[in-house]
Amino acid sequence: MAMIKVRLGKRITNEVRKQASGSFVRLAQGFTHYELAGPEDGPVVLLVHGFSVPYYTWDRTFPALAGAGFRVIRFDLYGRGVSDRPYTRYDRRLFVEQVSELLNALHVQVPIDIVGTSMGGAVATAFAVENADRVRKIVLINPLTRRWKIGPLAVPGIGEYLFARFYLPALPEKQLDDFSCPEQFGDWPDRFLAQVRFQGSGRALLSTLRHFMSRDHLTDYQRLGGLKKKALLIWGDSDQVLGTEDAPILQGLLEAKLHWIKGSGHAPHYEHAEIVNPLIIRFLEQD
Repeated sequence: MAMIKVRLGKRITNEVRKQASGSFVRLAQGFTHYELAGPEDGPVVLLVHGFSVPYYTWDRTFPALAGAGFRVIRFDLYGRGVSDRPYTRYDRRLFVEQVSELLNALHVQVPIDIVGTSMGGAVATAFAVENADRVRKIVLINPLTRRWKIGPLAVPGIGEYLFARFYLPALPEKQLDDFSCPEQFGDWPDRFLAQVRFQGSGRALLSTLRHFMSRDHLTDYQRLGGLKKKALLIWGDSDQVLGTEDAPILQGLLEAKLHWIKGSGHAPHYEHAEIVNPLIIRFLEQD
């Protein structure tokens, strides 16, 4: 795996925000970067990205849903994209509160449909079980289910050194692991590198590994199943990041329809948007 030198230190200033696409809103932990599209009276759909790639992972989903008549929101989780990197613990509570505060700030009062990919699937599920009255349907795309084993990264001091010296420099190229045909997405590492250079990115990602990724999320999926929310599971059959063994387990817990996307890796919504977008739209339009 190629190593890229990540020069950190660029600050997210007002000038940076002015040059960014989308909009910004100040929440309890700082500014959140978001984009809103679609008819104002359309059903609201919130898109939640994964561990490291920010809201551009939805570049092929966002316009399709807006074009189908949905009021679509995508945003950057704290520590990613152009959202702030607060000095705090990046855990379940932080992300659930960010979603809740964002919806409040945008005056979203109707129940929403929520779509999460990878770690975003666990975030979406956690939000749904804590705010059952605010969620109508849920779509999970290759969602994080079980805890990641992060080894020495969990050890204070040692973890910081190893993360800065080895893990972070390898992370841009590792983004290509999301795809079954990585040669088709050669710009992916550079797009990732542009946003990970902001001050606090490494600290936020390491904290997320320690306090969210290394925690078990099956309890939340079990709770979601008990709520009887209508759920759709979409899974790339060649996922090399999280694997595929948990797909039938979640299907049973949620009583969900499971769609396997053939020849797709960890990001089927991007790699095969022409297949995934119609599945999501059809599911959300039912009833």
